Amino acid sequence: MSEKTTVALITDAASFIGPAVLETFSRRGVKVLAADPSFQNPAIASAIEARYPNAIAVAQGTPAHTVALARSRIDEVDILCTGGVLAAAKTVASSLNEETTRPFFEKLAIEPLAYASLLVDGMKSRRRGRIVFVTSAGPIGGIPNYTAYAAARSALSGAVKSLAMELGSHGISVNAVAPNFIATEAYFPKALIDNAEARAKILSRVPVRRFGEPMEAAATVEFFALADAAFVTGQVISVSGGWS
Repeated sequence: MSEKTTVALITDAASFIGPAVLETFSRRGVKVLAADPSFQNPAIASAIEARYPNAIAVAQGTPAHTVALARSRIDEVDILCTGGVLAAAKTVASSLNEETTRPFFEKLAIEPLAYASLLVDGMKSRRRGRIVFVTSAGPIGGIPNYTAYAAARSALSGAVKSLAMELGSHGISVNAVAPNFIATEAYFPKALIDNAEARAKILSRVPVRRFGEPMEAAATVEFFALADAAFVTGQVISVSGGWS
């Protein structure tokens, strides 16, 4: 992005690929508002700010609360990286009722869109902004027995093209990074990866025959958010080792 763009809001900054995105943005000299529920603990928040001098740790609550906290520290946000983190619990077909599906949609679709809604007017007034959603490549190939999770992730991915068409004339790009098979505790924890039988079964589905690293997904976020790529919008890029 341009030299003027210096502020990014990253939600769930301590989970999934959030730490890798925080590391990447900080290394690039971006001022980062790093939001995570764990940052309600002052010791954890202080540790983050000590490790990343360009970061301000914000206690993540509802989107409205989190954005209000962010704006109390820095008014303008030029880059939004959000997508929600929620374990892909099983929801077989017979269990797909309102009670079981709602939490997935609230966390993985409604919440990220709410963050975009709260920040987009400021981006429009400055005629510049980058919105990068973190979704999942899982729904592309289907996830049997995990339909509620897949549906919610698909909902956010499905919003990308429409938002890109709506906001492009205002200088705002909207894209999504869709990882899968990334070695993080959120989805593929170390205990699972260290199990030789489970590891072999999982990797048999991945063309590159290995798990991805968080920094590999963060590199795609970096491209959408910080590269001279304003003409790239409405894209959902799978970061999944060739799986689909």
